[in-house]
Amino acid sequence: MDSRYDIKFTELAKQEGLELAEEGLGVRFSVSRSGCCAISVSLYPDYQKDGDKVIDIEGVPLFVRDEVPEMKWFGLIDYKPKGLHKGFQWKFGRKPET
Repeated sequence: MDSRYDIKFTELAKQEGLELAEEGLGVRFSVSRSGCCAISVSLYPDYQKDGDKVIDIEGVPLFVRDEVPEMKWFGLIDYKPKGLHKGFQWKFGRKPET
């Protein structure tokens, strides 16, 4: 895995991601500005596109574009199967002690 990404899946998110992978899809990791100095992470099923970096996390392809800021990413991807906010969700992690 790319050393910039220390990302894990919950078991439910991993199962959903593996099902997507069987259909030729992966999880898109998209970052955008949110306000003056914050960022927002979006995660959604998508096909691989030209220029994508593919990061394999536990057998699930994570598609990343060059627009993702050059920084270390620590976090957990969860999946909510029902309700208004159904889908993959980003949960920030703590930077590990060095």
